[in-house]
Amino acid sequence: MSMQRKLIAVPGFLALAAAAAMLSAYAGASSSERNSPVQPIAFPHTVHAGTLKMNCVYCHFAATKSPDPGLPSMSTCMGCHTVIATSKPEIQKLAGFWSKGQPVPWVRIHKLPEYVHFPHMRHVNAGVTCQTCHGDVQNMKQVSQASSLNMGWCVNCHVGRSNPPFKARYDCATCHY
Repeated sequence: MSMQRKLIAVPGFLALAAAAAMLSAYAGASSSERNSPVQPIAFPHTVHAGTLKMNCVYCHFAATKSPDPGLPSMSTCMGCHTVIATSKPEIQKLAGFWSKGQPVPWVRIHKLPEYVHFPHMRHVNAGVTCQTCHGDVQNMKQVSQASSLNMGWCVNCHVGRSNPPFKARYDCATCHY
């Protein structure tokens, strides 16, 4: 192969390698807007967060102190449901997991790529409501991902273009560390 052909092939190879790297980085990395998987138990957020006005942090206990909001422990659920609505089919499913000593195998709805870090505690403690990112969960019969959660969507909050306007650091290391 002549030197001229080699020099022409190098940019093509680099472009192909860059495209392959980007494709592998994004393939299956995050969940899609409107993602709404069927859960093993049809948890009624409309009742708990809507009608009863339970604070999200009651169940998602770690949201104020951890990057991950956490899922409720079985004892949190069964604290009420050993006596409340015990004859309902979904509560009986819950009790079945409880009696076997198993956690409910919830299906994740909101997933960010591995190379993005979203510290829930910083956002919650700064006054960002759960609904800002997760939508009106208290009115969803089946929870779905209300927003794209892509980089541009996040940056809009960080530069103060959200409603209400939030302003936070927006250098790359804020989320990519």
